[in-house]
Amino acid sequence: MDPLRAGHVAVLEGRFRYFCGPECKRCFLRGQGGPMPEDVPTARPPEVRLLPPISGTIGIQPLPLGDDRAPSPAPSVAPAAVPPSVRFQAEDSIASPPVSRRTLPSPEAASPTSPRHATIRPDHRVERALPMLDATGMVAGALVPALGLLGTAAEVACVPLVVAAFMALAARLMLVRRDPADPHPTAVVGPTLGATAATCWAWAVHDAHASAIAVMAGLACAAAIAVEMLVGRARVRVVAARQRIEGALDLRARAVHGEHTVEMPASEVRPGEQVLVEAGELVGVDAVVTAGEARVVPWLDARVEVTKREGDPVVAGARIISSRLRMMTTWSGRERAWVRLLSTTAVRLDVAAPTARALRHTVERGSPVAALLVGVAAFSANATPVQILAAMCAGATAFGAKAVSSLVALDFARAQLEALTSGITYKDARAFERAASTNVAVFSARGTVLLGEPEIVAVEPIGGGDVERVLSLAAGAETASTHPFAAAIQRAARARGVSPDHVRNATVHAGLGVTASASTGERLVVGGRAIMLEEKIGVAATDARASELEALGRSVLLVALGERLLGLIALQDGLRPGARAAVQKLLDVRIEPVLMSGEARDTCETIGRSLDIEHVRPEVLPTDRGAEVRALSEAGGVVAVIGHASGDDGALGAADVAVAMSAAGSTPGEWAVALASDDVRDAAMALAIPHAARDRSRLAIALGATPGMIALLAIGFGIAPLAVAPLAALAGALAVAVRARESAMG
Repeated sequence: MDPLRAGHVAVLEGRFRYFCGPECKRCFLRGQGGPMPEDVPTARPPEVRLLPPISGTIGIQPLPLGDDRAPSPAPSVAPAAVPPSVRFQAEDSIASPPVSRRTLPSPEAASPTSPRHATIRPDHRVERALPMLDATGMVAGALVPALGLLGTAAEVACVPLVVAAFMALAARLMLVRRDPADPHPTAVVGPTLGATAATCWAWAVHDAHASAIAVMAGLACAAAIAVEMLVGRARVRVVAARQRIEGALDLRARAVHGEHTVEMPASEVRPGEQVLVEAGELVGVDAVVTAGEARVVPWLDARVEVTKREGDPVVAGARIISSRLRMMTTWSGRERAWVRLLSTTAVRLDVAAPTARALRHTVERGSPVAALLVGVAAFSANATPVQILAAMCAGATAFGAKAVSSLVALDFARAQLEALTSGITYKDARAFERAASTNVAVFSARGTVLLGEPEIVAVEPIGGGDVERVLSLAAGAETASTHPFAAAIQRAARARGVSPDHVRNATVHAGLGVTASASTGERLVVGGRAIMLEEKIGVAATDARASELEALGRSVLLVALGERLLGLIALQDGLRPGARAAVQKLLDVRIEPVLMSGEARDTCETIGRSLDIEHVRPEVLPTDRGAEVRALSEAGGVVAVIGHASGDDGALGAADVAVAMSAAGSTPGEWAVALASDDVRDAAMALAIPHAARDRSRLAIALGATPGMIALLAIGFGIAPLAVAPLAALAGALAVAVRARESAMG
């Protein structure tokens, strides 16, 4: 029973038990053979731990290979999110929790059949049985080759030991829930079952190779158990991190229905519904702010605060620090950005990633093919039927590298959790792998590597003009524009006490400037040299000075009245914190950074040199940036564009991988990567993380598959004993597990 929907709760044997009602509890007790409810003594409830405020990261800490204890989940809910005590009502029922407040049930109390807990670990009885099963199977399998050294008399015990090892493996596979990222269990059971049958057959017909077949079968079962243990222990941290995130986002929301608010589970809020979130509460849905302004911790476990106002997206798990926000839901339940690729099985990153899926299918479908090829080779060598069966099982064991498939998928799961730590979400698994193939990253300069808050550093009249006159005309023309340059000119005019000229018919030319009619009736033009030439105004008088300023990385606006220039305005925009680090991060993973801007070439090249970007694309108008990005793609590269959805939509829409900053939580669709932050370093990480995951997966495939392929060829050509197959499979699994542990520690 879902704890949030339980109508009845009881404390039995020191554990919470959730039921739909009193009759459900009676049926449970009757089925367990225990006393009826009236005879159950009052039990002391287990301790409910108050969780501290959100802190730390989602990151996965390394776990020694010899330790399979699950880590304690990191704190995820503020103190106010849990009632100070748990009060039981009549007949043990629990009152509904208030908005954004909940008590977390213990993992063992959750129903194992509930879809929400599909990834939960086995119960305590299974956990206690597994070590005994593993030890029994591995010892039995390992004793088979040892008995061969004791002589013919001891070899009689080989068959029972092989059967015992296989039964232990089969019991383990039945008790432990299969992870969707693992190959189908038949890839493990099939070869070991065949090897066990071949052992029994060989001993029954007194085949000359019966002892060798038994050794192969025993080692195959022992190696399979060892691989299952390695994969299970490597996955503990990832499973715990997933459960922690799902638990932290298991919230309630206050939906606005007319003039009233209705409290309900956040998973039941529908897209388009309005929700209200107060200070101190966690946002339970992905949404866009429709009213209010507040300081917000922008995602689960974030270490920064930002201001969110009308039109800004917010992701589930964000915490409101001050004031209140009214928001319109974009996604809820398992479609939320933070859990979609983490807990929805069909689209989970480690399940649906093309590399992980292809490797899983290769193991599942390639093992029978490998077995058939080895069987044909054995048949050609005039082997007996039992020897052919044994050779086929050995070939399938050598090829069926489950550890490689499962641990490569685990690399993708770790990468997903690492991305969430930095507020990075991917549209789907294919977008993640597409990002891993990126070799060119285009920065839309304004607002990404530049602050987007330019300041005027010089106002220079031409031909003995007046500074205030130049600034007044520019301020009047720029009232029609929302460009950062316009805001800078307005601020400078107010600071100097200059009144903007009363212009008429102002027209903004995107990326070029503004044209208008001044208060005198003359034509007024404010912008770069391109618009001056378009309006047939000579710029020779300022060309040298403008080039000198642009060489310093400054932007130059010219002001012309009628047919002559009145002056120029120089603006300086600073580099964003972390811009240089973001470029270096891309260079480290062999991605070429490209700076695209509407600035003059000298200005763009100066900014590029300060960031170590050699490839610049200057003087590109906003309307032309999509075509420029497509031209880069046609040159043979996989092009990513880093920008903002509001101002760089043309370039983002033309990119192979669109990295949209401050877009997580909004209505998705076209952006492959959406960030909850506005930090350009996180944008670089959104490309670097998939690159690193791809490199790790390639190394894992090479390390894990090489021993098995060598053993497969050796067995097929008859130059190695059958026992080499399970030993090679185990060697590959150990190599991949050690590499995975080092990656987690790194």
